[in-house]
Amino acid sequence: MAANPVGKGTVNVTVNLLAQERLILGRLALSDDRSLGEFIRRMVVTGLRTVNPQSASDMEEARRKHYEQILLNFR
Repeated sequence: MAANPVGKGTVNVTVNLLAQERLILGRLALSDDRSLGEFIRRMVVTGLRTVNPQSASDMEEARRKHYEQILLNFR
């Protein structure tokens, strides 16, 4: 099965998980109708809001700008 290419301006980050951890996160993502990657990103930002709110805001702003650039390229 061919993998999708990494999107422009993005990078993959490897996180080693136990198989059971991956299964748990996968189930949570599925129940939230999200991809595993999107679910993990949301959980990271949620956690950052508690321990480092400014970094959470920075991440949300970076993603917003990234999406804006994608939309500009479609016009």
